[in-house]
Amino acid sequence: MPTPGSAPSLMEIIKEKLRLNGPLTVAEYMHIISTNPTEGYYMKKDVIGEVGDFITSPEISQLFGEILAIWFYAETQKMGPGKPLQLVELGPGNGTLMVDFLRVLNRFGYKSDDVSLHLVEISDTMQSLQARRLCITHRATDIELPYYYEGETVSGIKVYWYNDLKKVPNNFSWFVAHEFFDVLPVHKFEKTEDGWRELLIDMDENGKLYYRISGKETQSAKVLIRPPLDAGDRTELEVSARSLGIARQLAHRVDEYGGLALIADYGHEGEKGDTFRAFHKHKVVHPLEKPGECDLTADVDFSQLRIAASKTPGEENYAVVAGPVQQKDFLERLQAKARLQVLMDNAKTEEEKEKLKCTYDMLIDPKKMGERFKFLAFYPSSMGPILEKFPPLGFVSEK
Repeated sequence: MPTPGSAPSLMEIIKEKLRLNGPLTVAEYMHIISTNPTEGYYMKKDVIGEVGDFITSPEISQLFGEILAIWFYAETQKMGPGKPLQLVELGPGNGTLMVDFLRVLNRFGYKSDDVSLHLVEISDTMQSLQARRLCITHRATDIELPYYYEGETVSGIKVYWYNDLKKVPNNFSWFVAHEFFDVLPVHKFEKTEDGWRELLIDMDENGKLYYRISGKETQSAKVLIRPPLDAGDRTELEVSARSLGIARQLAHRVDEYGGLALIADYGHEGEKGDTFRAFHKHKVVHPLEKPGECDLTADVDFSQLRIAASKTPGEENYAVVAGPVQQKDFLERLQAKARLQVLMDNAKTEEEKEKLKCTYDMLIDPKKMGERFKFLAFYPSSMGPILEKFPPLGFVSEK
């Protein structure tokens, strides 16, 4: 039991939910762990970097963010001037990626009147880190405004924070989702003699969490498992309803209001079915142990995101989808090695040069991030004919 006046621990919250409602779905478990207002994993501390539980590409090298920003700028030239621009990031982490983006935009001549920054973040802790990284002034806003926090960069660019993508204004935008989809809740299913059954989380008599299979077809199985997901000889399946909804939303927005969306995450193209795991201090641990102290994640199924964003019967707005491609191929096709050489030429010491080479290797090496991480892009449907003539940069090998 929690001590008087203290918030209950996540394990206590989970025990109470199991007692009242019975077994949890994996999606419900992930949601509680990630977003509980007081004890949620992302709500209490900075979890990114060497002292956290995982590290991301922007933290490894500035080259990563610069290449992504150049990709957005180059592809926007196929559409028009792209000003004014809304730069939107979903789950901005420590704000490092946006620092790199803004540096590139400054080099391309974007002024404070040309661009605004819109960050979708539910954690007050992470939002505070981002504000300190990006802004010289920042403050909470009126409760009736769509954004809950605002700030301004040293160059005068306005920055706004939202707790939901739907609240971001509908304007021409660049949408960036880097290591965002992998933490969204997934439902896990297994194929049995009686059909698809959902994997649930329960507690034994010793108070330990464990997996069990649902006795009957759950509502999630009825709604989420549809062709082509249930095709072939697959025996395990992970589906994130939240991810599919956000992918559709991004496709709709770039199609109706203009812009581009780029998703970068570790994942697969439908060949995997059991990827749910946890990270603690950069090591893989069991996801049902130490709830709230570990980063829960599941590989992104890019084939599902592609279907969600593409044209379907009855949909007026949809995206032209490029990818997925491996991170190694995407970065190399965008001349990442040439950018590395520029950084090395400007390095002051041999130690700096060696560090640059090591971080580049981390991003590109197939055994590290090079193959596991993939990129997927959404373009307005009207861009179809243009992309046939001028293929998406980074997604097609040069002949």
